[in-house]
Amino acid sequence: MNDFSGKTFLIAGASSGIGKNAAEHFTKNLGANVVLVARRTEIITQLAQALPGNNYAITYDFLDLEHIDEIFKECEQQKIYLDGIIYAAGIAPLYPLKENDTKLTIDTMKINTLAFAEIAKGVLTSSCMREQASVVAISSNTSFLTTNRQSAYSASKAALNTYVKYFAKEAMGKYRVNAILPAAVETEMYQKLREQSPNLDEKAKKDQPLGVIPPEKVSKTIEFLMSEDSSYMTGNLVFIGGGQFINAIYPS
Repeated sequence: MNDFSGKTFLIAGASSGIGKNAAEHFTKNLGANVVLVARRTEIITQLAQALPGNNYAITYDFLDLEHIDEIFKECEQQKIYLDGIIYAAGIAPLYPLKENDTKLTIDTMKINTLAFAEIAKGVLTSSCMREQASVVAISSNTSFLTTNRQSAYSASKAALNTYVKYFAKEAMGKYRVNAILPAAVETEMYQKLREQSPNLDEKAKKDQPLGVIPPEKVSKTIEFLMSEDSSYMTGNLVFIGGGQFINAIYPS
């Protein structure tokens, strides 16, 4: 386990799911400070206060693509210098293409993809980033696999992968940029999907033989990508599939 004492990491989408778990892991287990960014002020403020360390909360709704630079400006004003960014903001609507919801699809692209592009711009132009900082985006294995009723989500994550690769190329030698592509993770988002799809657990067990992934496993992979142990990794798409990817390619 790494010692991140004295380091600060910004977590976008920190109010729940993988983002919240990463905040808890980085502060409680690694000694880091965190800047929590999400739209729910009360939740992230309370979380920032409850976690150990010198933490900070910034309220922001990633549907607003026009003012994401304000996140970096606030860090600059507060003299907060970032050793890394975890982009875990995302939504996962379910509907088949024959029922395509254009507005919801656009919102999905905004939060899952286009806001990350604005984060990339902020990293490349802001003065609050420390040298050799690392950026990790939470993508999805559905960006490669075809699943039921997830066209908008899958498309947004496929586009996110592309931004990760271009971001890594533009930041080469200064920052590292990678993505994690998990299969189903036991989060609030997965619980909502479970409510919409009564047979989800049965399907997940069949598709994902090693089981639904505990969020702590993703947080530890983020830790690795933020550490010196991954200093030669950039532009990578890291799968945590629970066996789903290999199962899809080579079905038994």
